[in-house]
Amino acid sequence: MKRVHHPLLVGAALVLLTCLTQRAEAKPVQSNIIVDAKTGSVITESNADAVTQPASLTKMMTLYLLFERLEQGKLKLSDNITFSSYAASRAATNLNVQAGDKIGVETAILAVVVRSANDVATAIAETIGGTEESFARQMTVKARQLGMNSTNFHNASGLPDAEQRTTARDMAVLGVALMRDFPQYYPYFSRYTFAYHGVNYTGHNRLLKSFKGADGIKTGYVRASGFNLVTSAERDGRRLVGVVLGGDSVPTRDKKMASLMQTAFNTHGGTGDMLIAKLQGGTNRSGTNKSMSDAVAAALSEPTTAMSNTPETAEAETIATPMLASASATTAADTVSTSTTALTTGGSADELKPILKPGTQLALASASETKVASAKRKKQLTVDDQTTANVWKSSTGNYGIQIGAYSQFKSAQRAAGKATKSLPNLLADARVVIDQQKSSSNTLYRARVFGLTRNDAESACRKLRDCMVLKSDSNLAMDSN
Repeated sequence: MKRVHHPLLVGAALVLLTCLTQRAEAKPVQSNIIVDAKTGSVITESNADAVTQPASLTKMMTLYLLFERLEQGKLKLSDNITFSSYAASRAATNLNVQAGDKIGVETAILAVVVRSANDVATAIAETIGGTEESFARQMTVKARQLGMNSTNFHNASGLPDAEQRTTARDMAVLGVALMRDFPQYYPYFSRYTFAYHGVNYTGHNRLLKSFKGADGIKTGYVRASGFNLVTSAERDGRRLVGVVLGGDSVPTRDKKMASLMQTAFNTHGGTGDMLIAKLQGGTNRSGTNKSMSDAVAAALSEPTTAMSNTPETAEAETIATPMLASASATTAADTVSTSTTALTTGGSADELKPILKPGTQLALASASETKVASAKRKKQLTVDDQTTANVWKSSTGNYGIQIGAYSQFKSAQRAAGKATKSLPNLLADARVVIDQQKSSSNTLYRARVFGLTRNDAESACRKLRDCMVLKSDSNLAMDSN
């Protein structure tokens, strides 16, 4: 019997086969953009408005809304987040928690940044929005407010979802907005390690280890998006934000980002386009002008340790010293009494001269913070039992010292660094913390060093010119049990 091939059926079969082949061979959208964060100038871009899935870059917006709640006082770093059965069931990468488990807000931030934990992102969403669906709507609304007009969020983690979409340009807007609006929290994005329940997690944003000046922000991967990365780096006072989406692998994505960023640092030209968001002269959430704080540029140490060669299953950023303690750790603000030195907003000839000495009497927010000892009474050092938002539990001691309070973050950082270098035997292994304190009109940056025994803290204060002994609150430290 002769077989008859109907031309229409043959044609339809060929079309179907072609579509299936093209779908199987389809690759993630590749796009990139590099912007000067301070001016908003687009230095280079390619396919920057092509729509794709953000993957775990989604968590940048999840943290934006969390930082917003912290700044508003609706949450504190010491508050707990509880996992629902739904949140605990989220697929890897996760912390493998059980329904009913709790973690602190600060621990949650680190888990999202370093581990890129989907269960934690979902728990944050439920804590703030009631449900992840409601929170995702808030994320999209915030995206529009920031100028991310091509972005839609459908979950808080970035797990595969056809309705979750963004562009390289929109991710650049979000990266700049995080630094501009929350400079006090941006240093969390530089973390590269994180410990939870005895397990040490290592991040995979390898440019933090290999590219000079890199200090954040986030990696991401799902099959539909390819390997994504948002990076910020600062050199010689110039800060760039780069976005690479759709990489074929971690090495090729990182190589592309490094090449684009290096070229951008070597040129001051641009495409002529301007990003909606920029650090200086931008508009914050309240509609007022807001410049980038010294915290972004000064709070981050340049990474020096070797790169990790582990596969990208847990996405993250690097450990940075000094750590930045949030102003949320001590609510409200310190106000200066009329007898103290006046607060100045500009830099002085001597940047290491604090505007407030450790022994200065401050009108503190809580009764537990009303006793401040003068370091000049060297034989009668008194411990100030202020709580401090540490992001670690020290094995060496839960005491520290305060060297002074400054109007600029960089000055506080330098003062703390000078103190640790002057007393290497006592302070070499301690952790620097720059604690921000806000009032209605001023901001203070308190230079502190933690992880000491009481004896070492008292010895250090006796050797330093101006100093005060502090005791940290281990309840605010990172969960480790």
